[in-house]
Amino acid sequence: MSVDLTFLADGHRVNIRTAAIIKHEGYILCDNEVGTEFSFLPGGRISRGENSAEALIREMREELGVEVKPKRPLIITESFFDGVQNERFHELAFYYVVPKPAALPFTPNEICHSHVENGAEYQFSWQEASLTNLRRVRLEPVALHQQFIDLPTEPVHFVINEVD
Repeated sequence: MSVDLTFLADGHRVNIRTAAIIKHEGYILCDNEVGTEFSFLPGGRISRGENSAEALIREMREELGVEVKPKRPLIITESFFDGVQNERFHELAFYYVVPKPAALPFTPNEICHSHVENGAEYQFSWQEASLTNLRRVRLEPVALHQQFIDLPTEPVHFVINEVD
């Protein structure tokens, strides 16, 4: 059994995550846990002993049933934010550009895939990659919207502090 790289100490959750930036025809693939008011990019926590690319391959297989071949992270973030259950987060995230897998349906603005994990249902949808729409679907982190729309040409690092 794998152990996710996340832990709680003194009311602060440290989380290490990897995610895929999958764009197609002006849309970006978003994930939403049913019952939450925000979206995020597909991916998940890195497990002990995995590097971020290996974790992304595993997560895409588990969540979407597709194979991906990430090369290098394009965006690396250190984020500080308050979670949904009043936990303060310190999250390190690795974002990879991943081409749209052929097996993944392209159905703009509709749910194209869903899956259940640990009792929670997740729904994936293609959302227009515009500032207005990404705000509407509450894609997190908000500070990266422009980066997700106009991908950087070289790897970049951001520190996002939403608690000060």
